Amino acid sequence: MVYEPAVPFLFEWIYRKTNALVQRRHGPPLLQPIYDFIKLFKKEVIVPKSDFLFLIAPPALFVINTAALFIALNTPENALLMLLVLFLVDIVVKTFMAYSVKSPFTMQGASRLMSLKMALDPAFPLAFLAPAFVFGFSIPWPTTAIIFFPLALIVSLAELEFPPFHIPTAESEIAGGWKTELSGILLAIVNYSEYAKAVAISALLASFFGPSLLLLKSVGIFIIISLLSAVLPRFSVNKAIKYLTILNIIAMLEVVISLSLVS
Repeated sequence: MVYEPAVPFLFEWIYRKTNALVQRRHGPPLLQPIYDFIKLFKKEVIVPKSDFLFLIAPPALFVINTAALFIALNTPENALLMLLVLFLVDIVVKTFMAYSVKSPFTMQGASRLMSLKMALDPAFPLAFLAPAFVFGFSIPWPTTAIIFFPLALIVSLAELEFPPFHIPTAESEIAGGWKTELSGILLAIVNYSEYAKAVAISALLASFFGPSLLLLKSVGIFIIISLLSAVLPRFSVNKAIKYLTILNIIAMLEVVISLSLVS
């Protein structure tokens, strides 16, 4: 579909506009994310002392998450498994990129990112695998899958590093976290890839509500995600891990119940 490359810009605008409205600000115009993307392309790229991973990681993230976007919106057979693998590779690439710079900011951001992801797994994949065991791995699912939606929504906030789980990129504490040293075109394509991932996860969540109007439902779900991110306070690392541990237990119970239903 020809509109798919523009969807991450729409999602970025929704996220920024929602946060602005909650804070009683006007927010950016609709095309502002595109203007910002083009502006970053014109900026100088400052390459810190690092190995080659710093330069190849942003294009790799772009390819990974753009592929996830197209897979999620077109829902091929076994889309769920492919997306879960792509999201796992996404985290590995981010971590290696951050550690390749050897900056205290990026290394601290990467450390928090890995802490978050280790606490999040297995809750994130299991939140989607539980309905897959019942309804099949080809998404979207029947509307009755909505019973699995609440847990998947919460763990998706953590997977996207959105508030209250924006621990790795807590600007007030560690600058931009694992993205601190990015600039110019590298920052532009990483920002784009982050919202492409948001599109893919929103499409996964939309699949809980049946097969029709997938993109429209994805937009609606991302508005909910943006509202939650705007109103929820940031968790500390310890508190986030505590809550994610509880979500892991709930996710494992969901899987056990799902397997018992299909056995």
